[in-house]
Amino acid sequence: MDIVIYVTNPDEQSAAQELLDSVSGSGPHDQLKAVNLYGAELDGIPAVVLQVMRLKRTGTMPLTVADDQPIASGELPDRELLAEALRDGVRNPAILVAQADSAVDFPTASRIHLSMFVNNLKEAVAFYSVFFGQGPTKLRNDYAKFEVEEPPLNIAFSQDRTPQKGVGAVNHLGIQVKSSEQILAARDRFKAAGFAVDEEIQTACCYAVQSKIWIGDPDGNRWEWFVTTQADAEEGCGPDCPCYSEIAPSRAHSAPATMPVSV
Repeated sequence: MDIVIYVTNPDEQSAAQELLDSVSGSGPHDQLKAVNLYGAELDGIPAVVLQVMRLKRTGTMPLTVADDQPIASGELPDRELLAEALRDGVRNPAILVAQADSAVDFPTASRIHLSMFVNNLKEAVAFYSVFFGQGPTKLRNDYAKFEVEEPPLNIAFSQDRTPQKGVGAVNHLGIQVKSSEQILAARDRFKAAGFAVDEEIQTACCYAVQSKIWIGDPDGNRWEWFVTTQADAEEGCGPDCPCYSEIAPSRAHSAPATMPVSV
């Protein structure tokens, strides 16, 4: 078993190595070490570290990796976790989506989310205020959101990019839930079907902080399952926001046995 704790300063490296040295039961072939990545060139950072940094965006270090599987991130692991890894081995990475409940309340267990581009935000807000019979629940210079109880809907409009021919007005689609446990259940279901799944945790986006997973349908439409952990944030969607990035399409090779198939 190889266990590496990646850190970003000498003090953390000393503390991490002391922790590793204190773990009893290490076999003769176990390699336990702490590595300080401060100042490392990009091509000198292990792929597993870069992957977790991409998923988490912030708060990756200290990062504990056991046989190339991340098992703890954001703080030093406890001795029990290390002892368990040494005793039982590690086959799967730790859950990196933060366990959290929604900071936003709505009557249903989940609701559909749509994010759309508009040419003129002021005109869109005026139209949809009449269409839904209510005003927006969040309004910024380049962004507006309507939260509708019936039908259960979270729909957002952005003016930072405009609808384009051949692309359309839909930015992305989503399912908003109330707990990260619902996201994890969906993630496991998608991965079991062979879907490509991207994760984000505690990411400021769309003027809120969210934890989520992203999945692409066969046509490359972006779907997110997300929980809002902080209702308001300063950040909107910048040019490198995952809301705008291309996503790998996923395809189900067969319909579930319980699903009726029309011929």
